[in-house]
Amino acid sequence: MMLSPFRGRFESWIVIRARMLRETEVFIEEALRRPEQQIRIPALKVGSGTFSRTFAQMFWSQVLGAS
Repeated sequence: MMLSPFRGRFESWIVIRARMLRETEVFIEEALRRPEQQIRIPALKVGSGTFSRTFAQMFWSQVLGAS
């Protein structure tokens, strides 16, 4: 068993796994329902260039600040 810091009680891995799967399922369902609200992950073809430091900072501040 494992102590969950959020629930303050012991949970089995089966319970933790089931909760993680459900949370992931809800996230994916919401992303499919409202794709316009999701953050697009930028990509470059390998070897074709790099992102500027400013772009990277802006992207990660949006991603990490979205929660």
